[in-house]
Amino acid sequence: MATTSTQSGTSTIKAIDKTSIHRITSGQVVIDLQTAVKELVENSLDAGATSIEVRFKQYGVASVEVVDNGCGVAEEDWESIGLKHYTSKIAKFEDLATVQTFGFRGEALSSLSALCESVVVTTSTKPPMGIQLELEKSGRVGKQTKIARPRGTTVALTNLFAPLPVRRKELERNAKREFSKALHLLNGYALGPCAGMDKSAKGVRLTVSNQLEKGLKTIQIRTQGTPSFRASMTALWGPKVMDSIVDLDLNFVIHREKASLKRIRDSYADSGLDNNDNEGDSNIPIQVKGLISIFSIGCGRTGTDRQFFYVNGRPCNLTKVQKAFNEVYRSFNVNQAPFLLANFIVPTDCCDVNVSPDKRTIFLQSEGNLVDALKVCV
Repeated sequence: MATTSTQSGTSTIKAIDKTSIHRITSGQVVIDLQTAVKELVENSLDAGATSIEVRFKQYGVASVEVVDNGCGVAEEDWESIGLKHYTSKIAKFEDLATVQTFGFRGEALSSLSALCESVVVTTSTKPPMGIQLELEKSGRVGKQTKIARPRGTTVALTNLFAPLPVRRKELERNAKREFSKALHLLNGYALGPCAGMDKSAKGVRLTVSNQLEKGLKTIQIRTQGTPSFRASMTALWGPKVMDSIVDLDLNFVIHREKASLKRIRDSYADSGLDNNDNEGDSNIPIQVKGLISIFSIGCGRTGTDRQFFYVNGRPCNLTKVQKAFNEVYRSFNVNQAPFLLANFIVPTDCCDVNVSPDKRTIFLQSEGNLVDALKVCV
């Protein structure tokens, strides 16, 4: 139990100042290099970009730059672009149930401004003229400079984690490992959202490069923007990898757990609607689409490094689902794990995407029933 006062009667529980709150919460939103890159790439996808370029310098230790050809930032939004919880994606809590965008919390640029030596946003909605906005540590816009730029937005981060000495040193010490994690995450976006996984089936060209101190620039990822899982996979790892891959297309229904069903029926009653104990309310339709290795010896991989999961097109971590896939696969191929690209299409009211700041954790309703049904179906 917290002590609320001292013997002298002076309160010891006091409000944290806004500057400290901003720095504390920012460090929870952006926890490593891959999270920083993820936030910027998702902003580009939400802006309708058809081409995204991610430029690392010194494995991201010196700088990270994300360039897109999206809609750009309108002039009336310049001042609020880096402010905490300012967003065009939702207006109220209930909007989360139907949110279609990758970002929605309004934390990315605000957090990055507190965690980098500098954040510069260059954007244009009326080419060839654009504006360069330098964000202050608070997320407010400082210096503004007119600049030529085609339609779209560029966000440049310099010296990530500079204000946090411990985290900065960890990034410098493990630069190649953190860069590798960022590339793995970007592979997931190249195979999923950039490969037209959403309903619009729009492909996005993704290019990722790294430039070292000596000026040598290497291309790490380059896709052509074709709305195809197979085309993106071939672009990443070559045509030979497709020899042992088959389509994954599953359809099944799971039953809601009793507690979940009771909450739904109670909500009908509270709202005065007649539910008539509809049996359809107890069933959840599930579709799983993607690619998977052939269930034969020698067709899998030695590790699980090429397994990517999505819920309604949103890249995420599904630990129990991943375990289920691997258990079934190893009953056929005991020493290997499959390549796996699996997009779970579920009703939006059956998943919660607002679980963790990085939005990589998603709660699925009746997940235990889903895993059991998945094993049988696979």
